[in-house]
Amino acid sequence: MHHIVAVGAIYIDTILSVPHFPKEDTKLRASSLLRRRGGNCGNTFEVLEQLIQATASPLAANPLKLYLSSVLPSSASEATKFIKDSFSIVNLDPTCVYREEASEAASSYIIKNATKSTRTIVSYNELEEMSLDEFAVRVDTMMANTKEDDTVWYHFEGRVPDVTLACVKYLESRRKQRKTFISVELEKPERVGMKEVAQEADLVFYSKLWAEHHGFTSPRQFLEAQFPNTLPSVILCCTWGAEGAVAVRRFPSKDPEWVHVDGYRPDLPELRVIDSTIGAGDTFIAGMLFAFNQHADEWSLERKVNFANQLAGHKVYQEGFDNLALGMRDWLSQGN
Repeated sequence: MHHIVAVGAIYIDTILSVPHFPKEDTKLRASSLLRRRGGNCGNTFEVLEQLIQATASPLAANPLKLYLSSVLPSSASEATKFIKDSFSIVNLDPTCVYREEASEAASSYIIKNATKSTRTIVSYNELEEMSLDEFAVRVDTMMANTKEDDTVWYHFEGRVPDVTLACVKYLESRRKQRKTFISVELEKPERVGMKEVAQEADLVFYSKLWAEHHGFTSPRQFLEAQFPNTLPSVILCCTWGAEGAVAVRRFPSKDPEWVHVDGYRPDLPELRVIDSTIGAGDTFIAGMLFAFNQHADEWSLERKVNFANQLAGHKVYQEGFDNLALGMRDWLSQGN
């Protein structure tokens, strides 16, 4: 049995679509309003749910179980119910932390400007972040509720670097009791300290924004520069927008394995890019987590990266995350 635990913030997004961005101290009527569950880990799990359900079979050798590890308001609150109902097979217990004194989840208010195709986001979160002690209790509970031959994969959004580092180190102390893998996302350059977290992970996802902030114009050049600061057997990935993605698997005693896949371009000329950034990274991570947990041995690294890259490519041609697995039917039906 494979278990994937995603550690990160869950937001409730309120999206107002407007004809143009409002001037200060004026009134403007929105053309539509949408309320949805957001957050990097939530988006990744929304896509993972689709992939799992698209390949579900009673004879599946390694079914995947998904657990969200996030801070939520009261377990009885409408906000928590809304978040829980937004998933179909994701478990909130025993990995979530509930702030029973709070009634509101972390929130984002998004003004979507039709004239310039821009999105202005204002966020608010009064929930105290998860502490190391709270995380440790939930790790111990997972250990107690899984079998010795199970695999538990922890993926970190990496919101608070010092706490994330402490959590990763705690997981390392428990590796002997369960086969545990750790992946981490390095997306926002302002999160100073995530470099130290990457040094402890088995799989690291870097954004183009992160690489460019550190002065690199090539994903391969950037990944090569990370070798001294990562594990000798790590897998590193860097997505590069329309130019695709690059990944490298390092080995302690032989040359690294490099993979480069071009950006996905559909054969249908009538399709146009809806959004080149929102959610594409979360979708790529979903594809990689699915590939490593469902097809760890039978898929090569190149096939894993190609699958995740095409999945993310489908995302930029649509709004939201609905039905992304449908675009991958040929991949999923091929199995091996």
